[in-house]
Amino acid sequence: MEIKQLKYFVVAADVGSFSEAAVVLYTTQSSVSKVIAALEQELDYPLFKRESKGISLTERGRLFYMRASGIVSDFDKLQSENDMVQNNSVRIGMIHSSWLANSFSDFYELHKNEDCCFYIHADGTTSLIERLKLSEDELSFIYIFPDTRPQIEYLIKKYNLRFVRLKTVDGMVYFAPEDIVGSDTQFTIDDNHFEDMKFIQSENDEYLRLGNWHSKDGKPIDIRKNISVVTNSDYVMHNMLEKNHMANLSGASFVNYPKESKPGVELYNEHGRIDFGYLTNMDYTPSLMARNFIDYIRHAIEE
Repeated sequence: MEIKQLKYFVVAADVGSFSEAAVVLYTTQSSVSKVIAALEQELDYPLFKRESKGISLTERGRLFYMRASGIVSDFDKLQSENDMVQNNSVRIGMIHSSWLANSFSDFYELHKNEDCCFYIHADGTTSLIERLKLSEDELSFIYIFPDTRPQIEYLIKKYNLRFVRLKTVDGMVYFAPEDIVGSDTQFTIDDNHFEDMKFIQSENDEYLRLGNWHSKDGKPIDIRKNISVVTNSDYVMHNMLEKNHMANLSGASFVNYPKESKPGVELYNEHGRIDFGYLTNMDYTPSLMARNFIDYIRHAIEE
């Protein structure tokens, strides 16, 4: 039995037609028919019912499909990972963060002449954990929120991962992207400033889910009625903050700004503080370049 046979079978089952499968597989209908017929002969039972209106899986064909589709998916993933290794890839996952994006840009500038290709994937904490479990990333930078800490720690233990905390932070309402703070733009920083602001927040926003935010003097803060834009795009987030004078509730900055230059107002949560750090898979060691990026982030936070 060959992987080619399984691929032809899975595609034909998915599209319900040998001729359509041939189009997907860049081959001919007769080739698909011959490959699947040879597979059925090897298995000694039919996989498809051949009918005038098309094909459909037999009962044993459905059972075989459940196993074969998983094998084909794993093979494609293994092949993709092997291609990336051959290309000296560095695979890093990270939560949506302008500070992390800027840090990576600076890090890349230091290493742009080295023989490697960076794969950077931005996502939520749970998705990043899943990707690390599947070895789709070498390491991931994540936030662990106080209300979901037990569930996240359970997943970390279950998948044999390791979390290293780099900093504990509170929240912050940003009035501008961090990378333009310090320019000629001036901000009025007080607790009442954002009550009349329009907010842009991320999809499946963990800061909104956490709730129970309050200012330094204990004043309750609820921005939900002021949300005007929801997006999963960092590019849209950055532009709306800079050009449309919107605000965003996110994690507190890792930069030690002078009081008059802060990009927003810090908020606090009754559930506790948020841990920022990185995850690795204990079953393998990240590449040297990935470890160098960890050190770069650690030093950037400590400065």
